[in-house]
Amino acid sequence: MKSLYTMLAMSCTMVGAILITPSTPAFAVLGDNAASVLTDQSLMKGTVRSVDKNAYIVHEITTSYGSKVREFVSPAGVVFAVAWHGQFPPNFQQLLGPYYRQAQDAAAQERSQQAGERRVVRRGSAFIDTPGLVFEQTGHSRSFHGRAYIPQLIPQGVALGDIR
Repeated sequence: MKSLYTMLAMSCTMVGAILITPSTPAFAVLGDNAASVLTDQSLMKGTVRSVDKNAYIVHEITTSYGSKVREFVSPAGVVFAVAWHGQFPPNFQQLLGPYYRQAQDAAAQERSQQAGERRVVRRGSAFIDTPGLVFEQTGHSRSFHGRAYIPQLIPQGVALGDIR
């Protein structure tokens, strides 16, 4: 049990470090409307490709340096999830929008619960699972990928494995 506890502490430490690190240009905002796709495309100076998956639409923005951000938009026109892959982690403050603070608070709470525990450094992974936000990231220098989603906004019929 202690090893699981230690692993959670390490993940939260990594999340905290990631959430305060300045990053690349702005991306879609969770909970925002579909119109943000064009703004994101412009800010990233990328190209967008959209695919209708019946239960949702995926807008994939590809930058000139190879990074990709996928914005998952519900039939109601709301961004319910984002996923990324690239050389650098995205700008999480912009990516998570109003959920950024919730992610910071969850990471801080985990760190405070782990105070005094011996911590083993686990590089590259971060995981937050709260009722209002799930955030996952793995990777290493020049190869980061992850996803964030709002569980209550996921349309019926969408599998979590589809968010990648």
